[in-house]
Amino acid sequence: MTAEGKEVLDQLSPTQEHFLKKYLLENRLTIELHELSKPGCCQLLGPPFKIQSDKEGNNNDEDKHQSLPLLSFFFKQFVTEFPFITNNSPKDQLNFWQNTVQPFIEKFNQGNISSSDERRNNITKRKQVNKKFLSGLLLFFNSTLITDKDLIYQNQSHLKASDTGKIDKLQKSSNEVAISMAGLHEYELFQYKNDISINIVSVRDVSATSVPAYTSWNPLRYLRTSDTQVQTHNFDFILQITTRMNSLDGDVIKYKSHFIPRHYHEFKLLSQSLKKAYPGLMASKSFDLPVKSKSDQGINSQEYEPSISSKVSENSGQSNSLYREKLRLALRGYLRSLISRPEIVHSKEFLKFINDENLIFQSLTVDDLVDYNKRLESEKKAFVTQLEFQHQASKVMLQLSSDFDEFKSNLIMKPDTILKIFEDIEKSSSIKSQSKVIRTFNEWCKLEVAATIYQMFLSQDNSGEWLNKCRRFHRLFPYNVVYGILRFTNPVKIVGKVIDLLLMNIPTISFSGSEKGETRNLLSIIFTLLLDEDLTDFEKELTALREDKLDTDYDVFLERIEAYCQLDTNIVDDIREESMIKSQDFLLTILSTELILPRIQTSLDQFKFNKIKESYEAYSHLNEDKDVTKSELYLNLKQYWQVQIRKKDTNLLKQLWKEPELTRLLKDSISIFYQPLIRVFAKADMHVVFRSFQIFMDDLMKDLYLLSNKEIYYLNPFQIFERIKGLLDKHEEVLWEFLHNVYVHDEQHLFKGIVKWTEKFLLFLRLKFVNEEAVKLIISLNGVSLNEELFIKQLNAQTNRVVEKRRLFKEYFENKSLIGKGISAQDKIDEGWEDVNGKLFGDTSAGDFGVNQEDFEEFNNMHAEADLDADGTLDNDLKKKLLKLEEDVNEIGTSELDKLDGTIKTQLSILLKDINL
Repeated sequence: MTAEGKEVLDQLSPTQEHFLKKYLLENRLTIELHELSKPGCCQLLGPPFKIQSDKEGNNNDEDKHQSLPLLSFFFKQFVTEFPFITNNSPKDQLNFWQNTVQPFIEKFNQGNISSSDERRNNITKRKQVNKKFLSGLLLFFNSTLITDKDLIYQNQSHLKASDTGKIDKLQKSSNEVAISMAGLHEYELFQYKNDISINIVSVRDVSATSVPAYTSWNPLRYLRTSDTQVQTHNFDFILQITTRMNSLDGDVIKYKSHFIPRHYHEFKLLSQSLKKAYPGLMASKSFDLPVKSKSDQGINSQEYEPSISSKVSENSGQSNSLYREKLRLALRGYLRSLISRPEIVHSKEFLKFINDENLIFQSLTVDDLVDYNKRLESEKKAFVTQLEFQHQASKVMLQLSSDFDEFKSNLIMKPDTILKIFEDIEKSSSIKSQSKVIRTFNEWCKLEVAATIYQMFLSQDNSGEWLNKCRRFHRLFPYNVVYGILRFTNPVKIVGKVIDLLLMNIPTISFSGSEKGETRNLLSIIFTLLLDEDLTDFEKELTALREDKLDTDYDVFLERIEAYCQLDTNIVDDIREESMIKSQDFLLTILSTELILPRIQTSLDQFKFNKIKESYEAYSHLNEDKDVTKSELYLNLKQYWQVQIRKKDTNLLKQLWKEPELTRLLKDSISIFYQPLIRVFAKADMHVVFRSFQIFMDDLMKDLYLLSNKEIYYLNPFQIFERIKGLLDKHEEVLWEFLHNVYVHDEQHLFKGIVKWTEKFLLFLRLKFVNEEAVKLIISLNGVSLNEELFIKQLNAQTNRVVEKRRLFKEYFENKSLIGKGISAQDKIDEGWEDVNGKLFGDTSAGDFGVNQEDFEEFNNMHAEADLDADGTLDNDLKKKLLKLEEDVNEIGTSELDKLDGTIKTQLSILLKDINL
């Protein structure tokens, strides 16, 4: 290393040095994780995997181990040391890794399963690995490994005074949650996706009425008879459609709103037309149309709603209220999932559904308004009930925080504190005999579970469907058969026999004269049949796209898409690299690259490709010009590509189920992970607990059914809270007795091992406070020649990227939390839970456990971004800012920073080799 190079590193500020370390670790993890997707990756992790000899016959374990220093360390210290694995003999462990796991991974990587990112978006090298997995490992290593000036950075506050004030304001507002439902004309408070908001504000009973003919006949709604139209359905769902528009100067937001009636059959027709128009896109489960429920008949208003029934209009004559309420909420959830996709929002099928001029009206009738107000009050009560759960949880949390003071201090300084809590469980089978901390923690857990039950089964738009599915499963589950097996037989042997049956090889019959029958296991046959059903559906979607959406003029591009799905991994990586270098959409790169045959050679083919590019530009600006017809060509090709990817993955999975490596992995994994648990549970009177669980499920399903269909409409929030919480109180002793019995009969100390394994993470995170030199990473050049000016420029760009990204997310979440910014009542509830649960450790911060608070927030932001991007709900404005940020940084590049990867890799190999926890 030159004196000038050393001087550059020495002059870095603590912030620059911290972010240099962060970038180098992230870059190294990205490279290493990418290596794990290639054949032969297992030997790069080192022992206990087999190491193949090189061409000269050398078998250097150390060289292999050093090629992936970060992942090798994590694998050796935490994966191979998991208690269920180490509970086996060294010989069995070695056999599991070398003869079971390694062959399966090698086979799997040869298949080249596509990533979820590839199915949706453009790919860059940074996105080739799973974001969440990368972010978790990065947080772990960035928190444990330090540089000379790293502790100085971690002890500094990096928030401006203005930012701190905003955070305080956010925390204060979440403590004072007040539910205010947006009114019919409070458009600025509505929730918008792709500049449109949809609500189903009322349900109109039309079963006993006839309506004057509209200006034109609509066969989808009525049967025509002379001057009137006789209803062919019983209920109309009144939709409120609100569009958000910018004025010409761009500063003022305008809103346009109208109402339109739609009955359930029209929702079915919409679903069918969208599936025909967008077969690839609509294959997602999130776009499934809700089904009707027989129990969705509403309630007798005079018996259950005296306060509300008095408000009913004298002219309405309604004896029932809130009929079809569960279906209303489910259909609203369905529509809101549809508008998350711009191509659907601007499609002619969807626009016709929400904008039929023959049906639109501007104001509700008196009866509609009465019905709307009742349903609004019902929704508001659902949120108030969640607030009641929060209020009760907050009171317990205050007590828990007080009881936790000593525990938190011990947990920070003495990681074995967790083990001592489990030892208390060993002493008594009753929660009443546990320590005060455990009793309070038990109360908090029950409140969390009760709130989750309420939110999942009673308060969400799709709660009715979830409850119906669970009740159906509960009715069909053979509790008595399982109870008899657990009581009168050896469950270990029974499970073993079932596993042997499922994995037993049986000959299959071939009906083709050219093919021989093969030997496969029953489980493989079952899953193969299920995958064949998916493949049949994919073929239907591809046929629909080819014949109805894409004419033969574009066959050459369809062939290129099909050819891409058969490419080797290395060529796919080259195409991804080309896409990144050109800053081009990945699908456009697939359609134009020279690496795929048939190539675009004729002027006619080039003309067609230019048309695709124009369609892509229209697709990219769909929300601006709102003309979906211009983008249909690109969208249809993209759907064809995505379905082909799913088809390829399904074929690979089908092939994988036929391979003996998967069968061996399943059998050995069950032997290692499942059977030890069964042995322990068998000694803990599992049949008694199972019967108690059945009784609990009986009570839970019964209470939820009554609450969902009747009682939720007239019980006050505190009564609903008491109903669900009381159910958990009633059954808690059974759970604690089971936990006690399991722990007592855990002769192999599996659970104690899991606790110690968890404590190992805490030890490693805090090692820098005990022994700095053990985890100090020396960043040096070691003869690497740098362009010092460009090096500093690139480092500052990476630093600014991280800081600016943190600011964007902080601003985004802060704006969501402010009243008047379109935040939903559910968002306020969720923020309230975050605030309540955040009090668990009081003033204790992530830094007390060795994790930098800002890095932890960045970890949460990355998870939030991945989740929002996956379900299509990432705010468009935020998405544009994030993309612009990445583009600006990519222009500056990382060439000088990447020169340090070789030296940092060597340093990591030396440093991590000597750490043994």
